Formats: sequence, C-alpha cells, structure tokens
Amino acid sequence: MQQTKLQVVNLVLIRVLILSINNIRPFSTKIRVITKTLKLLCAILIFLPVLVEAQDINQEQDTTKSNLVVIDRADQVERILQGREGEVLILQGNVLLHQDSLFMQCDSARKENNNLTALGNVLLQQWDSVNVFAGRLQYYGDTKDAYLRDSVILQSKSQKLFTDSLAYNTGTRIAQYDQGATLTNDTIFLYSKKGTFYLQTDEIYFKDSVYIQNEDFELYADTLLYNTKEQKAYFLGPTRIDLTSGSKVYCEGGYFDLANKLALFTENAQYVDEDQIALGDSILYDGNLKVVTLLHNASLSEPGKEAEADTIIYKEEEKLLTLQGNAFFKDSIRTMHSASLVYDVERDKLKSNARALIEKESQFLEADTLDFDNETGLGYALGNIVWKDTASHYTIFCQQAQYIDSTKFLKAYGDRPLLINEIEDDSLFLSADTLLSVEYRNQSDTFRLFHAYHDVKIFKSDLQAICDSLSYSSEDSIFHLYDDPVIWSDTSQFKADSVRIQLANEKIDQIYLKKDAFIINSEDQILYNQMQGKEITAFFREGEVDHMLIKGNAASIYYVLDESKAYIGMNETLCSSMLLRFAGNTVKEIVFYDSPKATFHPIQDINPESFKLEGFEWRGAERPKSIEELTKIVWQ
Repeated sequence: MQQTKLQVVNLVLIRVLILSINNIRPFSTKIRVITKTLKLLCAILIFLPVLVEAQDINQEQDTTKSNLVVIDRADQVERILQGREGEVLILQGNVLLHQDSLFMQCDSARKENNNLTALGNVLLQQWDSVNVFAGRLQYYGDTKDAYLRDSVILQSKSQKLFTDSLAYNTGTRIAQYDQGATLTNDTIFLYSKKGTFYLQTDEIYFKDSVYIQNEDFELYADTLLYNTKEQKAYFLGPTRIDLTSGSKVYCEGGYFDLANKLALFTENAQYVDEDQIALGDSILYDGNLKVVTLLHNASLSEPGKEAEADTIIYKEEEKLLTLQGNAFFKDSIRTMHSASLVYDVERDKLKSNARALIEKESQFLEADTLDFDNETGLGYALGNIVWKDTASHYTIFCQQAQYIDSTKFLKAYGDRPLLINEIEDDSLFLSADTLLSVEYRNQSDTFRLFHAYHDVKIFKSDLQAICDSLSYSSEDSIFHLYDDPVIWSDTSQFKADSVRIQLANEKIDQIYLKKDAFIINSEDQILYNQMQGKEITAFFREGEVDHMLIKGNAASIYYVLDESKAYIGMNETLCSSMLLRFAGNTVKEIVFYDSPKATFHPIQDINPESFKLEGFEWRGAERPKSIEELTKIVWQ
C-alpha cells in the first residue's frame, strides 16, 4: 500500500515537471541549466518505482516466516497489482526461490501471493536427499502442495522415480502418482500404474499392474509395498515371481529382500520347478545359494513321487532335497519315514549306517551312525557325536545332529548338547536343548553364528549364566541372552529382560542389561547391595567390574563400609541416572544425576529384609556350579 501511494506521487511529480519543462523557453544559459536539471530529476523519478519494487522484493525475502515462498533471484521482475490486497510477480530468467528448507529453480515463474506457477527446467530441492525435476510446477505455499508435470523425475538417495505427473507435499514428504511410474536404482526396475512414496520412511506403496525386474527374477503383483532403504518388497496380494532358474513362486503375502536376495513367501505359497510342485505354510528363498526352504506342513510332488516334512530344503542347482522333521517319502518302489531324509532328485537317490568320521578342511564330524553323500555334502548323525572346528576352537558333543555341508550348518539336539569354546587358558561351556551352528561369509572374512534355545546354561571360571535362548556371533564376539536371563560374576548377579555380553580379547568387556535391569551384589548373602534401572551397562577390566552406568529410574541400596571393612550404614538413593566406579569389586565412587534423593540409615537401624528394591530376587541356587550340571553327557 505504501509503495502504491509513492508511485502515484511520483507520477504526479513527473507530469508537473514535464509541463514545466515544455513551457520554459531557453532564452538564457541559466535557464538551460535549470532545464537540464529538471530533465535529470524527471528521469530519476521515472525509474524510482523500479527501485522501490526491487527494495520491496528484498524486504519480502527478509523474513523468518517459514511458510512464505521467498524470491532469491530473477533476471527480470514485473509486478502486477490486483485490487487493494493482491499482487502478481512475473519472474523471468534464472529464477530461484525458497520456502524454509525447500529450494525451487526454474526458467520463469508467476508468483501470486504465496502460490507459484513455474515453467521450464523446474527443480525442487529439499534437504540434501530429495530432488524433483519437471517441466512445469504448480506450488501452493500455504499447504505445501506441489503438482509437477512433464517428464517428472524424483530422486531420493540412489532411487529415481520417473513419471509424467506427480503430486508431492513438501511438508509431509509424500509423493503420489496415478498415471504410471518407473522406479530404478542400480539393481532393479519397478513399474506400477499408481503409487504413493513416503520419503520420510523410505517406503513406496505400489498399486495396479506392479512389475519388478532384476538379474535374478521378474515379479508381477497387484499391490506391493517397497522399502527403498532396505530394498525390501512386501507382498500385499496375489504375487508371482519368475526366477531366472526357470522356477516360479506364487504367494499372497511375505517379502523379498532384494539387497540380500532373500525372500519369505506366505499365504497359499507355492513353488513350481518344471513338473515339481512344492507347498508349505511359508517358503524361504535364498537367491545367493539358490535354496528354497518349505516351512511347516511342507510337501513336494511330481509324477510318481511324494514327499512331506515339517521342513523341506531344496537346492535348485544341485537338484537336492532335504526333508527335516516327520519326514515322509514315497515313490513307485518304496515308502520311508524318518526324522530326516536326503533325496537326490537328479540321481533319484534317497539316503538315510558303525561309527564314522567326516573331515573337511579344519572341521570334522564323528558319530555312531552317519548318513552322508560326498557329492551333495548333506548328512545325518546319530549317537555320541563330536563336531569340531579346530580353526575356531569350537567343539560340540551331542547325541543327534542334522548336518548340511560341514562348513555351513549343524543342528545338535538330544540329551542336552554341549558346546566348548577354548579361550586362552580357560574354556567356556554352554549347553541347551538345541544348538544351531551356521557359518557365514562376508566380503573379508568367515564367521560362525551359534543359536541355543530352551534351558540354556553357561559355565566359565569367572562367569555363569542361564536363560531360555541365546545367540552368539564370532564376528563381533557378542552373546545375546533372551527370556529370563540371569548372569553371575564373582559376587554379583545380573538380571534383565534381555542381556548382551561383549567379549574383547577373549575376555568379558561389557554386560548390557536392557529393560527392568537389576544387579545384586553380596558377599555374605545377608546384606545385598542393589542397583536398578531401565538399563544398566557394566564395564569390565581384567575380569572385574570397573564402572557401571545405570539409566532411567535409577535406584540403589548400598551398604557402606568403614576403613576396617565394618558396616556402618546403608545409603538408599533414587535418581534419573547414576555412575558407579569400582575397585576390587568394591564401590569407590557414585555419581548421581538429575536431583537425586538419598537417605542414609545407620547400620543399627537396618533390617536387611526391609530394604529390598521392587523386583529383588536372589537366584544363587540356580547358578551352575560345575560342568556336570550343564549336560547329561558323560565325557572324559
């Protein structure tokens, strides 16, 4: 409004000056000088609105309101007034604008209030990960809705989405299309007629005529959810996958991990290879190994043959079947039942007897009974089994085992298998109802992953533990304990919903307690030092606790000793977090965070049974005290 008034005044002044100039007769030098001065002033006033317009544009940009579309640059600017409250800016040449963290670029644009129409080489940039290219853009600054047309390309990280029409909200970072689009990265090509791209969660919902192609398969579906970060495709309806091996898979649920070439097919899952049809409640597919695993109610049939089992593993390249759990096989010659069977499809050979030994590189397997085929690398062992990996110093004793390729997989069960891991001059003993050992390879190394489940017990000279299930990876030397885990080290007991034990240089480095963490320390099992929190991390040095960090609703009860090691009282403390420093398994310093509440009780006023934190439970009776407590196996 101020600018409009100034323009009117300028126009009036210009007209007056022009009339005055025209009426002046240059009859003297002085008059001629005055005339030239008036003409110069007239020229200045003519260009004054342009200067004011440029000044107003700069003032418009100098704002901290993130909802305004701000002009940063344009070679030419034309202002068109619309009524008393509106205006239109016509921007030409190298146009740059921004709104908060959104930057826009184009050849020309029309800005009306907080809305924008952009033409020619349109580019939207948001943060450092989203770029959208298009020929045309309609942008509404108040709602942050962008409508892009003509050869639209949305680039997010390594993903590129190509379409002719795209609706994108820069606030929610959700893009939608309904006229067909193609998504590509380094490994896949994906098309669908309709889709919604959730850039904040790296997820795209594809609908109608979905098609995926990469070097291993082609996929056809009606509805699919794809995570661009994880490169996982989730099946949300009828889906067919044509594998490059010639096999086909049908399902109505599950997912495909494209990055790792792993898939899980569920709901009416079917696998077809030439004249073979495989069924299961779910089907696992490993594209790297070309392995199909049928899980639960698994069956496979072809003309003249039938096979059933809890789990069926099929290796496409070797044409080899492994049936595990309630295995059943029938053909025109025989019918066989067993816990585990191996069938060579190519050679039509079924195998399922004195003590035997199998060796391969640094590993060997020894058992009373062993079914094995040198060509396939599959076997079944029974009775007094010993499996060793001399390179990694692992030994497993058990009574029954499933064995697939001596360097890859071993499932030990029956009479509580025992695992021994030799660590320098000490050994760690672990037993459970079932042990699984799997070998994996990454780009630089080979490592082994162990799983133990149901009634797991651990015994080591400086550590004992129990839990229901456990996993351990030799890659990072971390034990994960689940389902009611309890750990004992010296005079301390550690308990939480889940526990992680980190080894370093073959010694305990950290114990991390997650959720409802509780640590009890007692030398006489009369007075109990107690520490509680949402999570606790204990840091070890040379086999002893060095310091301990308690986070979230931290609480402690700690008995205080004088210099003569006599108890003088007890500190009861509540705070957000606390740090305890130890020396010789004795607390030397406690640091409390966020307004601690502490109470000191003299020793003569203390009844130990009355000072126990909620959830206190000393379980020393369950602590494994010898190797013999771990297993039923009698070994020398």
